[in-house]
Amino acid sequence: MTPRLTALLPATLLLTAGLLPGAAAAQSPGMPTGSYECWANGAARMLMNFQVTAPGRYTDSEGKPGQFTLDAGTGRVSFQGGMLDGAMPDGFVAVFHTPGGRPTVSFRSPRGAEAAFCERV
Repeated sequence: MTPRLTALLPATLLLTAGLLPGAAAAQSPGMPTGSYECWANGAARMLMNFQVTAPGRYTDSEGKPGQFTLDAGTGRVSFQGGMLDGAMPDGFVAVFHTPGGRPTVSFRSPRGAEAAFCERV
């Protein structure tokens, strides 16, 4: 859904549709295990791909293990270790949500614009 369209819809509709970042995280206790493929500017970003191996644990595209924390209230994800630790510039945040039922980590600028996203496959 485009930012222009979401700006026109009431927050309650976006919340029930799972299109607000914190909404999906509050409904799910964590990020589902499995592989996540990443994209930015219409192109695959394979170095950002990762696999959630267990609650709070992931492996990056080079097989290096790392950990993450998920704030269920805001949907914010913090990565420690592995390639995703510091992958984005200062001020950017990672947000877990489930648009259309697909688990997604969205990397967003300080203004909220999506710079990259990773979807579970």
